[in-house]
Amino acid sequence: MFKRTTLSIILSGLLIAGSSYAKDAPKDQVIATVNGVKITTMDANLYLSSKRAAREPVNPAGLIPELINREVLKQEAIKQGVDKDPEFKQAMDIQRTNMLVNSVLAKQVDKVDLTDSALKKEYDDQISKSELKEYKARHILVKSEEDAKAIIKELKSNADFEKLAKEKSTGPSGPNGGDLGWFQADSMVPEFSAALKNMKKGDISQSPVKTQFGWHIIKLEDSRKITPPSFEESKGRLKTILANKAVQKYLEKLRSQAKVDIKQPEGSEKKSDK
Repeated sequence: MFKRTTLSIILSGLLIAGSSYAKDAPKDQVIATVNGVKITTMDANLYLSSKRAAREPVNPAGLIPELINREVLKQEAIKQGVDKDPEFKQAMDIQRTNMLVNSVLAKQVDKVDLTDSALKKEYDDQISKSELKEYKARHILVKSEEDAKAIIKELKSNADFEKLAKEKSTGPSGPNGGDLGWFQADSMVPEFSAALKNMKKGDISQSPVKTQFGWHIIKLEDSRKITPPSFEESKGRLKTILANKAVQKYLEKLRSQAKVDIKQPEGSEKKSDK
């Protein structure tokens, strides 16, 4: 027991050195064997990295027994022919593809300019395009245009909007009288957003607004100006935006260079990206 604990402490030090000071890290060392198969510090580092990536708890003291258990089970699975199973092979192919995709995308993200000057440029661009305004609205969502027009007719006869929303709206906000709270217009689908921006406080949409969800009757209760988050507060989000833009641009470039045939069901015309 003492020997295993001591080895775990030593291993923990090797792993820290290996992850923090790669250039000065000691050579890959064997920390255990199972039926002659070596388990090394590199194996341990890779396993720890995968656990951290999955946000699983890491216990260095229990690492060696865990690695041994995994190797024992791995050898037994191979002995039983699990690795020859078609479903297993397909799952491994998917996992391999995921790793390759993540690796090539990570290389592209590493090339992205994430300096303060690049982030500030993106920040200024985002601010210039933002409306910097919030809306407080209610809506009634129904399945057909006819139903929506009938509700608008009732509202023109001074029916209570909140009451009608509770009775007739099929949306999740219906039980709350159609209340959507405060939000920025661009957080909604484009058709809803466009209608909202053309309304004044107290207005009810005079014609139904069609979106992917159905037909809406909108009531604008209020609007207010907002202060955007500071540059410092936005840095994390800006890095994500720039990384996503770089990945999308890279993917579009690869797609433009690839010959892609999209197979259609029999009887329909075959399409191609090119």
